[in-house]
Amino acid sequence: MKLIGSIIPVCAMLWAIASPAFAGSATATLSITVQAPLAVALTPPNATEACGAAAGTVVSALSVTGGDGNTVTWSISGDTTDFALNGSSIVVGPNGIALADCGKVNNVVVTATQQ
Repeated sequence: MKLIGSIIPVCAMLWAIASPAFAGSATATLSITVQAPLAVALTPPNATEACGAAAGTVVSALSVTGGDGNTVTWSISGDTTDFALNGSSIVVGPNGIALADCGKVNNVVVTATQQ
């Protein structure tokens, strides 16, 4: 009987030590970097080009600000007859500026896409 009387308190003590703890709290810190939106910068922002400018003449240099730092893919729309995309520049198109377009305001829309 003495042995059983000794075993019960020992078993109760072991159960108390080995039982899982469910109460309490825990904290963690999450650092979040909020990226600036992608924006296109044109240099110069409003260009004037001579009607007789040679094909390939740089009209405006393109760059981006913000975004996630990944590579940018450029595309243009609008007057793609007189103007073209060459790398990160808008240039006079391969056939120069058409005489019919001399003295007019021509619009080129630049799109930067970041994957």
